[in-house]
Amino acid sequence: SNDFYALWLDTRMVYSCAYFKTGEESIELAQEQKLDHICRKLRLKPGDRFLDIGCGWGALVMHAAERYGAKALGITLSHNQHALANERIRAAGLQDRCEVRLQDYRDVPGEGTFDKIASVGMFEHVGLKNLQLYFSAIRRLLVDGGIVLNHGITSVDPDSRSVGLGASEFVERYVFPHGELPHLSLVIREIGAAGLEVMDVETLRLHSARTLHRWSERLEANLDKARAFA
Repeated sequence: SNDFYALWLDTRMVYSCAYFKTGEESIELAQEQKLDHICRKLRLKPGDRFLDIGCGWGALVMHAAERYGAKALGITLSHNQHALANERIRAAGLQDRCEVRLQDYRDVPGEGTFDKIASVGMFEHVGLKNLQLYFSAIRRLLVDGGIVLNHGITSVDPDSRSVGLGASEFVERYVFPHGELPHLSLVIREIGAAGLEVMDVETLRLHSARTLHRWSERLEANLDKARAFA
């Protein structure tokens, strides 16, 4: 299991879309660039109170604390992620300004508690009917004048319906079980309804394709190790 762990540790166990500036980068560099791209878009600065909703294994909160001096909090519903993320935070000596909690975004207390908020690859699991609740919770937690970055996968269908050619069935079974993908127009509508103003929209479709290609190459090069975990 140590070899398989090392395979993913190279990218700080980041499993969302990477960010390619040239298209020739390694997956390690592209994932590092993604973390930095998020922090720069949020205009993170020392002392900022930063919340990462659905923080995974803690890569973004660690990057925000270590490179930008933010007071970073990550929340996750995964016991394994919670345990390992805090272990990595302690190992890096960042526990004075970085923490991961086992908590639902709806249960984070307070109003205007955070200067900056990010959510990366999480809102696919919220559900179309809960988008208003989701963005309203973010607005409640955000200080007036604060900045939010929401990174997620959207549907190509204007009515947020399932796509054809068996893609929806594949995604439901192997990628995001019980997930629902909204069209961008619905996302923007719900953001506005929650009292947030859209300042910037960036498509990462081509970055996602390159990320998947890099992952596929690594999986195929390590099939025997991967099968041992099947």
